Amino acid sequence: MKGKRKPSAIVNDIPLKYKFLFIYLLCVLVPILSINGLFYVQISRNVDTRERENLEISVDRVVYDLMQIVNECVAISNTVAADRAYNEIMDVAYPDNEAYYDAYSDVLRDKMWQYSNLHSYIYWMGVYTTNPTFQNGGSYFMLSDNDKKSEWYRKISSGSDKVLLTSYQGTNPLNPPQQEVFVSLIRKLDNFSGQPYHKYLRIDLRLNNVKGLFQKERDYLQFKLLDEQNRVVLESDHSFYSMDKNALLKVDTDDSQPSKQIVRTLGSAGYTEGWRLIGTPEGRKSNGEMSHALRISLIFAVLTIIIPTLLMIVILQSYNLRVRLLYKHMKLVKYEQFENIDMYEGKDEIGGLIRSFNLMTEKIRNLINDVYKLEIQKKDLELEQVRAELNYLESQVDPHFLFNTLNAILVICKKYKYEEVTDVIRNLALILRRLLSWKDDLITVEEEISFIEMYLQIEKFRFQSRFTYDIDIDPAVLHWRIPKMSVQALVENSCKHGLQSVKGARKIHVSASRNEAGLIITVTDNGKGIEKEKLKWIESHLKSEQDSGQNIGLRNVYKRLMLYYNSRAKFTIESTEYEQTAITIQIPIDLALVPKVEESHV
Repeated sequence: MKGKRKPSAIVNDIPLKYKFLFIYLLCVLVPILSINGLFYVQISRNVDTRERENLEISVDRVVYDLMQIVNECVAISNTVAADRAYNEIMDVAYPDNEAYYDAYSDVLRDKMWQYSNLHSYIYWMGVYTTNPTFQNGGSYFMLSDNDKKSEWYRKISSGSDKVLLTSYQGTNPLNPPQQEVFVSLIRKLDNFSGQPYHKYLRIDLRLNNVKGLFQKERDYLQFKLLDEQNRVVLESDHSFYSMDKNALLKVDTDDSQPSKQIVRTLGSAGYTEGWRLIGTPEGRKSNGEMSHALRISLIFAVLTIIIPTLLMIVILQSYNLRVRLLYKHMKLVKYEQFENIDMYEGKDEIGGLIRSFNLMTEKIRNLINDVYKLEIQKKDLELEQVRAELNYLESQVDPHFLFNTLNAILVICKKYKYEEVTDVIRNLALILRRLLSWKDDLITVEEEISFIEMYLQIEKFRFQSRFTYDIDIDPAVLHWRIPKMSVQALVENSCKHGLQSVKGARKIHVSASRNEAGLIITVTDNGKGIEKEKLKWIESHLKSEQDSGQNIGLRNVYKRLMLYYNSRAKFTIESTEYEQTAITIQIPIDLALVPKVEESHV
């Protein structure tokens, strides 16, 4: 008699494959997708927060550098204003032009020039005075009616502040027709009582220097410098030289990305009140980081889905195949077909059921055979006993299916970290990568020059303003072929031996051109030069077969040139002691234009 069906028994009516599918979806797939979704959201937030912090640091760095320039200009103006002797000379009424020019030559000219020459960020520095005996020119101008109408004069004369940082559109005193945007520090020179004339010191900042601060962060931010009237003074990607008066100093109305913009004020001093620097993220770096985070999340999601899915398929196939086979053979028993299940049944619970079923069918077949062997005349009692035993064995076949639930594996993710690269490190990495990737012995002049320029940029970083270089290359020879690192070795030799002991300015000049004879490459430095006796020894040593262990770089270049070009190349060294050294390579045209496929014979 069947028992009463409970509501929970509905689960028993669902086929096993659907039960496993439900367990897989609810306990494996959905949790994995949820975890990966949360993982991506968290990484995105972390990336956005980190990038925002880095961008704010970049903006603060530009503000700091800009305020360093402004504060140094304020310090200069304070020094000029506090110089009593200089201010007294400015207040002298000169009887004639000759007296004025004597004072100008002795004191006035050098006073302004000493600051302009020392500070590269000063575009122009001069004084406007009401002293009628002054002559316009150089760094001194008498206040004219036009000057009094100018924006900077109206601001400084109408206010009570002695120092004012202001922007305005005007003409260059030394080049009047040119309309420009000026950012100037204006200072009243009125520290001492009894001064008969009004004097105003004007220090114009070199906007290219300020724009250079923006360019350092150009990969991450676009900058706008706004004055106290919310006018755009300077932008990262705009020029501020124009004859159109309406093209300069426009009021900033760009509010397309207010949530992304980073706004900083230029300090708390009164002369910078209202000035702001606005940085707008480029987005490329942040988008790249977000794309990287998305790729990591997708890879992580695919791996965490594929592995459990494959494992689930393997387990389901193992389970489902054996259960279906067992079910099929049990149905055959109903029709009195007692066949064994011929397979490796395994050692789990299902394997135990299959072994029990095979043992049962084996016994049934044996019992049936025994029954058929009995005589027909056997007693019904014996037959009944056999049937009873068969019924007993069949009653033992009551399969119980057991199932073990799989637990999802949580993979611990390591948060990605970004490291910023300086230009020097980037050049060094490019040099190392180029050295590893160069497999051909002959390369183009363009590739060699590119390699040299990266090397010289590193040397420039070492020596700073004491080192300069220029490269003059004829575009027609860019694709001509030379031995790799042949010119670079000469440049390195100049830096190491020619310029190392020079105390003054160091300079290297690299040129490549062509003439009727062929390709001409020259490396010139202003180093200590080479003594005549030593130069003769070097020239003979280059051609000698004996290696003394000295001048390895020059010897290597010379031997390679002679090898590649069958001794038709020319290698000359010209030097003037304590002035300069020039090394010239001359390669015939037919050899410099050799195709790449012909290198194999070298």
